[in-house]
Amino acid sequence: MNQTVNGTVNRNERDPLLEVRDLVRHFKVGTGVVHAVDGISFSIMEGETLGLVGESGCGKSTTGRVLLRLTEATSGSVTYRGKNVLTLGRAEMTAMRREMQIIFQDPFSSIDPRRTVGDTIGKPLYIHRVGTKQEREERVDHLMELVGLSPRLYNKYPHELDGGRRQRVGIARALALSPGFIVCDEPVSALDVSIQAQILNLLEELQQTMKLTYLFISHDLSVIRHLSDRIAVMYLGKIVELSPTSDFFRNTLHPYAQALLSAVPVAKLHRARERIILAGGVPSPVNPPSGCRFHTRCRCKMPICPEQEPELLDAGGGHAVACHRIHTLS
Repeated sequence: MNQTVNGTVNRNERDPLLEVRDLVRHFKVGTGVVHAVDGISFSIMEGETLGLVGESGCGKSTTGRVLLRLTEATSGSVTYRGKNVLTLGRAEMTAMRREMQIIFQDPFSSIDPRRTVGDTIGKPLYIHRVGTKQEREERVDHLMELVGLSPRLYNKYPHELDGGRRQRVGIARALALSPGFIVCDEPVSALDVSIQAQILNLLEELQQTMKLTYLFISHDLSVIRHLSDRIAVMYLGKIVELSPTSDFFRNTLHPYAQALLSAVPVAKLHRARERIILAGGVPSPVNPPSGCRFHTRCRCKMPICPEQEPELLDAGGGHAVACHRIHTLS
């Protein structure tokens, strides 16, 4: 078994587009501290989609926001194209925002209700002083066509659109400055199932045509499976498993990841999957358990689990897991 480098599997490939090292984000609440993100490391290659999955409150969305400095990190580093995003000055960070964008979960609350579709999509171009007014309008027309929005919607307001079209507006806005990296923060969870498939297919098409790189955040493994090249499973501020997508669904290693997978419905008749019911609830991030944070709910825990935190180690084939049981058996 090969140990990972700074918590990330050494893939022996070209330099990653985005590299995260020992990222921490704590929030002070009253007399305590919320351990939202607690020392995670991973990398994303150019053109790749990394799916980040876990229960609500595990730190997924906070991770995405910290990468873009929408929320400031407590410590760690986020390197994009060789630059540590977390140390950039105001002017440098403004320029970096042209390269790194986000698609938010709720397509209604993330759009200004007082702005038309055209104004919303064109706002980043105006802020960054891209082109003349006419050139910006032409760019907006092109973006609307790219995401499947009719030109007649240019002067419509958000309340006049359904959820799918509002999310297409959010996607077009994220693409306005031609970024290389986009955080997709649960971009389909607020949409009807039929619309979800359309948006996922759109994101996949845009990635291929525009050479985009995604961090795709979701609580739904079936959605993650559709789009992701690799999957990172997060629990209580920690990444507990990191694997190529095909290998993850064929050989899920961490007990928490196994429980998540067991909850995914099986679409085949007369085929059932054993449902793993976890004991208790998610511990408080203000006072996370010692050692392995999952040991209070794990059916496979060992005496070492409450005593020592497991490292995220390579289990072979680029599949990493933070689990004492797996490493003991290997």
